Amino acid sequence: MRLTTIDRYAPEPGRVVEFVPSAAALAVAEGAAASAVPPSFNQRFHLAGSTGNWLGCAFDLHGTVDTEALRAALERWVRRHGTLCSGFRAGGERFLVPAEKAELVARDAGEFGSPEDLRGWLAGRLAAACGRLGWPSYLFLVVLRPGGGTVFCGFDHAHVDAYSLAIAVHELRESYAGRPLPDGVGSFVDYCAREQDLAAGPPPAASDPRVRGWADFFAACGGTTPSFPAALGGPAVQATDVRRLLDAAGADALDGHCRAAGGGAFPGLLTAFGLAARSLGAGEELRLCVPLHTRDEERWERAVGWFTTVAPMTVDVTGVTTAVDGVGRVRSAFREARRIASAPVARLLGTLERNGEFRRVGDDVFMVSYVDYRRLPGAADHVACRAQHVSGATVADDAQFWLARTHEGLFLRSRHPGTAPARAVVGEFADAVTAVVREAADGRRPGPPRAAVRRR
Repeated sequence: MRLTTIDRYAPEPGRVVEFVPSAAALAVAEGAAASAVPPSFNQRFHLAGSTGNWLGCAFDLHGTVDTEALRAALERWVRRHGTLCSGFRAGGERFLVPAEKAELVARDAGEFGSPEDLRGWLAGRLAAACGRLGWPSYLFLVVLRPGGGTVFCGFDHAHVDAYSLAIAVHELRESYAGRPLPDGVGSFVDYCAREQDLAAGPPPAASDPRVRGWADFFAACGGTTPSFPAALGGPAVQATDVRRLLDAAGADALDGHCRAAGGGAFPGLLTAFGLAARSLGAGEELRLCVPLHTRDEERWERAVGWFTTVAPMTVDVTGVTTAVDGVGRVRSAFREARRIASAPVARLLGTLERNGEFRRVGDDVFMVSYVDYRRLPGAADHVACRAQHVSGATVADDAQFWLARTHEGLFLRSRHPGTAPARAVVGEFADAVTAVVREAADGRRPGPPRAAVRRR
C-alpha cells in the first residue's frame, strides 16, 4: 500500500455512491444502551485529544462495478468486525449496535469532474462522517467510472490502525468477489475488555526494571514524551512530505546489508534517523517512540481495531558512520525497548504522573513507525488494485514519521507543523535520512557533514 494524505490524494473523478446506515439502523444506534466495556487506553487518549483523526484506504475494482454486490459486501464486513458496530458518546461511554441491525443503503452523492473537486468534497465529507463520537464513525463510498471504480473507506482512528486498512482492502475485495472469509476473527471490543481486566490487576512493582525503564526514558526526555530535536514553531495545521527512499531493488539491497550486519532493515533505518539527527547537530542519542502491534493471539490477526502500543527507543550513534554500521547496537536497543514495552505504559502512566515522573505536553509524540506491507493480508494484489493508505490532515505539534516497505520499494511519510521553521528543519532532516539510507543501500560511505539545526 502506498502512503499519502488527503491533501496529496489525487482521486480519479466520476460518480460517487455512498453506503450509509439505514434510518432503522441509525434509530437503533440512537437508543443503544451503554456497554460495560470501556474505551481502550489508545481510545481514551484519542477521545480526550483536542482534535480528531481519521485513517482511510482506497483501492480499485476493475470492470463494471456492481453497487449492490459492493453494498452487501460492506454490510457483511461491518457485521464481521465488532468495533465497527460500536461507537462512543460524550464522556467516553461506549455503546453497541447489534450486528444484525447494522444495515447499509446506497445513496448517490453526485458527479465530480476533476480530481481537485472530488478531493475537496471528500476531505469535507470524511471530516464530518468520521468523528470521534456517535455511530458510525466511518464512511464508505465508491467512485464509478467507465470500466471500473475506486472504493474509499474512511474511519475515525479509534477503530482502526494501519494493519486494519490492509485487512479492509483484502477482505472487501474477497467478499465483493463472492469468496468466503475465514471464521474465528476476534472483536476489538473483546480486546478492550481484556485490556480492562488486565488493568484492574496490580500494576508492576516500582522496582520492576521495566517500570524504571519507562521512568528513565521519560526523565531523559525532560519528564515527558520525546520530541523532535529542533524547534518546530507549532502547533499548526500539519504539513506533509511523502517520498520514495529506495526502489524495490534498493530496498532489497539495504535489507541484505543490514542482515549481513546482524540485524534487519528497521534497525538500519533507525540508525539512519540517528545519523541524520546527529549530522544536523542533535547529538549522539536520539529518543523517540516506536509503535508496536499487540496482535498477540490468533483471533486478533485478522481483526479490525487499534491494536498498537509504543516502545521507548533510544538510538545511540556514537562512533557510527553508516546506517549498516549501527545495526547490531540499535537492534539490541530495540529488543530492550520491546522488553520495557511489555509493561504497557497504559498501566504505568498514572503512577508515574502521581510520582512526578511524567507530565503530558501536547498531543503528538515524536515517533518513527515501520510497516512491511508485503507481509499483510492481500499484499500480493496491492499494486494491481492501487491500494493506498490515506490519512487526514489535522493540527500537528511535533514531527512524526512513517516508513512503509512495499513491493515497489521503501517510502517515507513525514508529518509536522506547517510552520516556516518546521518546513525548513524537517525537510532538511528528511533529506539527510534519504541520503544516509541511499548511501547504505549502495554500500557507500557518508558525504560531508551538514549544517547544525537549532535545538529545541
